[in-house]
Amino acid sequence: MMTLPEQQYLQQVLRSGEKIRWQGRPVPELFTVDTVMSMMGGVLALAICTGWVWLAQEVGWGFGLCSLPAWWGAWLLLSAPWRHRSRLRRTLLLVTTERVMILYPGFLGRLKMDGWMLRPGLLQRYTVQEDGSGDLIFGYNMQVRGTRHTGRSVPFGVQAVPDVEHVATLIQELCKNNDDAR
Repeated sequence: MMTLPEQQYLQQVLRSGEKIRWQGRPVPELFTVDTVMSMMGGVLALAICTGWVWLAQEVGWGFGLCSLPAWWGAWLLLSAPWRHRSRLRRTLLLVTTERVMILYPGFLGRLKMDGWMLRPGLLQRYTVQEDGSGDLIFGYNMQVRGTRHTGRSVPFGVQAVPDVEHVATLIQELCKNNDDAR
């Protein structure tokens, strides 16, 4: 289930005595709120590029060639759902005896890691979808919108976890065991 680069990376970051208790890959969703919003931006960028090329017929093709970076950006925005799903397929979720970790591909394919220490109260809640997958919510960040510093709380944690109820139970047990060991 783990690729060789992931195994090599884990050998470097796992602490002595730390053991992997669960591992899995996120459920690859195609359309999420973020990817649909990116696609909407791509549609807008595509309209701008089309207008730019139409205007280039009047001004000159040199002006039209200047739109190439905008076409590239429109393509990136329109392909967001498929790039997101590809990234999820290369992401590894881990629960060890001490941490919850996410290994994901970074710039130029280098592995990056996010992690949370197992402590009491880490898992605030979890959501379950019809297929048994869901999100583990560890806390909330305040997102500021507007000039009056009003905002909404945005959850952070691990998204698209397969068999989320099992993983949530495991995390709660490990948090309790780590607290008892202290």
